[in-house]
Amino acid sequence: MRFSFLLLFIFVSILTADVSRFIDSIEFSEVGAQTKVFTKSSALISSSSKTLRTYDETAIVSPSSITLNREILEKRLGESIAHRYQTTGMVKAFLTREWNSIKVSSNYLIKISDCSPDALCPSTFTRFSIWDSGHLVGNFAEPLRIGHYIDVFFSKSPLSRGVRLNSSQFDKRSVDVLKKHAGTVPATANLNGYQLASNIKSNTPIKWNSLSKVTLVKKGQIVDVFASGNGIYVTMKGMALEDGVAGGNVTIKNLSSKKEFQAKVLNENSVKVHL
Repeated sequence: MRFSFLLLFIFVSILTADVSRFIDSIEFSEVGAQTKVFTKSSALISSSSKTLRTYDETAIVSPSSITLNREILEKRLGESIAHRYQTTGMVKAFLTREWNSIKVSSNYLIKISDCSPDALCPSTFTRFSIWDSGHLVGNFAEPLRIGHYIDVFFSKSPLSRGVRLNSSQFDKRSVDVLKKHAGTVPATANLNGYQLASNIKSNTPIKWNSLSKVTLVKKGQIVDVFASGNGIYVTMKGMALEDGVAGGNVTIKNLSSKKEFQAKVLNENSVKVHL
């Protein structure tokens, strides 16, 4: 018992003794000089600059869902109708009654199943369906007003009856050719060979019923006849038995054989026939 108590006393004495002599002095200035501070970041650090991706501020991110309101639906219906009839210019569709907006994703589609009448006209009753990511949203039937806008010819100045036409005499403007401007001459039309059938004022849209083809060959006129076919090419003289317009057919009499045949008018002095 005494021996155990003696051991415990020695052990406590060692713990409470000055142990500073057993520890080498520490230079804190050296430790501080070697200390490195690391910061934690959530950014992705690439090992190669080539794989570094930068944010493109001009990139447009499509919304996951949109509201298919009246304005958007009319625009999409116009595009679908233009595609259905393969038209040039711009087709605009206008709903004639109230439309309740619906939520769809950016992957929605509009499919037109029927238009009555089945032609591009000012008013139509259209049946269509809306699909969203392959799922049918609903079937709809709506009366529409349609506008078809294309560039047409407008006169720059007054023009007299009989004037032969060319595109330099006109301006180009976009109008709705399904209503007030129905029958107006498109700005893409070739006016060579046409003349005015009546006087028109300046700033007037040119319509097909205001034009007539220029008479190039007149009745009784002697013309050159070019005949070709089956490897044969023949020229002869003939007499026109009627007036002929550019690109039109005219009856010609062969001056030698006195036979009559149909030929296509090429210009003021010649016609062509296919053997």
